Amino acid sequence: MKITEVMGRRAFIARAVAFVGSGVLLLSRDVGAEEALDPATLKSQLCVKTKLEEAFVDDVLDKVDEGLLPRKILIAAYRYALKKSRSQRLIFFKDCLETLSKRAGIKIEFKKF
Repeated sequence: MKITEVMGRRAFIARAVAFVGSGVLLLSRDVGAEEALDPATLKSQLCVKTKLEEAFVDDVLDKVDEGLLPRKILIAAYRYALKKSRSQRLIFFKDCLETLSKRAGIKIEFKKF
């Protein structure tokens, strides 16, 4: 009886280590955020509703493509906004972009919506 308990514990520990190890590998890569930067996905995830909001997102992506806004700031703001309420995501995205760009010493004017 004791042997099966030890084997059960060892199997559990092995599975737990494998699970945590695979989770660390999957979470350490930024590919998910990079893939989400295409305009259609970004607009749908941020719940864009009006033409002005669409123009704002397009303007932000243009500034990233031009090199005025670092991609890391865009990814950080996107991830922050996804944690917020679905109806408020775009507002939090805009606020986070403005705050992070100010902290980085980048003076950028974003379109109003």
